[in-house]
Amino acid sequence: MILRHARFLHPAPLPVGPRLARGWRITVYEAAGAEMRFGRRSAAVDALLVNGGARQGAFVGAWNPISRAMPRGWNDRALARLRRFARMPFIEGTGHAARPPWCEHHLLVLGDPRRIAVLARRFRQHAILRVRLRGVSRLLVLR
Repeated sequence: MILRHARFLHPAPLPVGPRLARGWRITVYEAAGAEMRFGRRSAAVDALLVNGGARQGAFVGAWNPISRAMPRGWNDRALARLRRFARMPFIEGTGHAARPPWCEHHLLVLGDPRRIAVLARRFRQHAILRVRLRGVSRLLVLR
């Protein structure tokens, strides 16, 4: 089920199972106290974009490549590499959900989502959450 106002930027069917797609829909993406949900707008995220001098960006991570659980130390090293390779302004963040409970660290990278998608592919991520100033967030599926 896709929320009426939420759109995946990928033709159906999605290249992932229903559990992962549901996980993306229930996740709260957060950076510097500003929260964003898939398919919604966020004035707080808009403020982060404006303060960073950007009109768009994306939430991207390096943890658990291809949605396979990896040890915490491995994930932390991958995220450190993502910070070094970003070469765009970014804000530290997390993605978390209550049911089932989980949390991943990621970055809100400010800039062109096409460049951010290239970065995400390098770190074997399935998707990024694209955000635009005064716009609804969209999930860009990369695989």
